[in-house]
Amino acid sequence: MDINSELSYLAMSLGLHSLGCAPASVYTGAPEGHRPEDILSGAKSVITFTYRLNSGPLDYLPGTRNQYMLEFTAANQALVQSAHKIARLLEDRGHLSTGIGPEADIGDLARLKADFSHKHSAVLCGLGTFGINNLLQVKKYGPRVRLASVITRAELKYQSPLPESACAGCLECVQRCPSGALSRWEGNYSPRTGWVIDKERCAHYIFASLGGKRCGICVAACPLHESEGGS
Repeated sequence: MDINSELSYLAMSLGLHSLGCAPASVYTGAPEGHRPEDILSGAKSVITFTYRLNSGPLDYLPGTRNQYMLEFTAANQALVQSAHKIARLLEDRGHLSTGIGPEADIGDLARLKADFSHKHSAVLCGLGTFGINNLLQVKKYGPRVRLASVITRAELKYQSPLPESACAGCLECVQRCPSGALSRWEGNYSPRTGWVIDKERCAHYIFASLGGKRCGICVAACPLHESEGGS
């Protein structure tokens, strides 16, 4: 079994929704300090993967805020473990690797930027495209996924990025955003590269209005998903 097949099998066993790979050389558009080789010297490939969120806590926001926080935390924990196990598999095959979890460990509120963009990486890995909400949109589940990545010195087989945007442009996310952080999307949004939302407004709402709890309305508002639980 080749290394890509091993990765696919492991992803399935870990309950991941999708997994894709891209060469480190295509991340030249990332800011300096946020490219694969800035994190792992000699990096040759990036693996980005998604884990699906359950719909119950999302469908009834904001009333299910606490349940959404539990879901958010559980998904992040699953992704951290997945990143560790994928990196372990690669290192067992002789390829130095490092996992990057779904939350920034070193990032700070002032710059509001993680050390590595999983969303941009997911597009490069062919997993999906950006929606107007600046979230990754994937087939079947829309933005209802969390992401993590592994940077490795292994040379992998790569897949081509998706050619078209999955976002229908319904603007439900813009209209329902309680902070107004998505209001300036016109002329700025790209399905391939996203856009810079008003992060200060978003962060202020989370920390000042919600006491640090995640909002999730932009995720819940998107109709690009299939209900899993029936009526």
